[in-house]
Amino acid sequence: MRAIKTVIPFKPDNPKSRLASVLTEEERKIFVGLSLENVLSVLKEAGIKQVEILSKSVLNTADENNLMSFSSPDFEIIIITDEADLSTAVNTYLKSSDVPVFIVMADLALLTKEDVKAMTEPMAESMTELMAESMTELMAESMTELMAESMTESLGESMAGAMAMPVRTNFIRIAPGKDGGTNMMYIGAPDVFEVNYYGESFKKHKEEAERKNLICEVRESFYAAADMDEPEDLFDILRYGSGKILAFVEQTIGEKEGIRKEFNDNE
Repeated sequence: MRAIKTVIPFKPDNPKSRLASVLTEEERKIFVGLSLENVLSVLKEAGIKQVEILSKSVLNTADENNLMSFSSPDFEIIIITDEADLSTAVNTYLKSSDVPVFIVMADLALLTKEDVKAMTEPMAESMTELMAESMTELMAESMTELMAESMTESLGESMAGAMAMPVRTNFIRIAPGKDGGTNMMYIGAPDVFEVNYYGESFKKHKEEAERKNLICEVRESFYAAADMDEPEDLFDILRYGSGKILAFVEQTIGEKEGIRKEFNDNE
C-alpha cells in the first residue's frame, strides 16, 4: 500500500453524550473503547501499517496500554493529544502531513476491511490508464506527423513519463454517516482541504471540495454509515455486530428491561 497517514479522532472523556439516556458514563467509556478496538482490528486486517490516535485528552495508563497492545511490528500505533475541538484538531493534523490522510471515526463498530480498502484504493485514473492514454494520443499524432524512427523514440519517452506520474491526489473520498455526517474521509490533498465536522458535515465537505477544485468521490456502505450516536443505533450491533462489543451490548441491554423491550418490539 502506498504511503498514507491514518488518523482516528478519539474523545475518551464523557463520550457519546447522546447515549446518556441508556448508558452510564462508565458504560459509554467501555463502549467507545470497544468500538475503537474494532476499528483498529479492521484497519490492521485491511493492510494499514500505521495508525495515529488523535485523542482530545491524555489517556490514563490502563487505556493507553490497552490500545498499545494492538501494536505489532507490522502495525504501529501512535497516540497524540490535541485538546482543541474536533475540526480544529483534525485541520492542524492535515496541515502537518505531506502525504494523503485517511480519517476514520472511532465509533464505527460495524466497519469492515472491505470498507477500508474501498476508501484507500487509488483513483480510477491509475498509472496504467495514464500510460494507455498517453500511448494512444502519441501514436495518433506520430502516424501523421512523425517519421517511423521518431515515433519509436517519442513513444518510449512518453511511456517513461507516464510511469513517472504519481497517483493523482487532487481528490477526496467520503463515506457518509446515515444522518448526514462524515464517518470516513480519504484526503489526497491535505495541504488545501479543511474539515468541518458536526451537523451535516457530509454536505459541507462536498462543498469544500468544490471550492478547492478537488474531485469528490462518495463511497456508501451500510456498515461504514453505522455510527453509534443514538440509543437506537445500539440495535444495529445486536443485529449485525460480533465479538466483544456485541457481548457488551447484549449484556448491558439485557440488564435494562426498557431497552430490551424496545428492541424486541422493533424486530
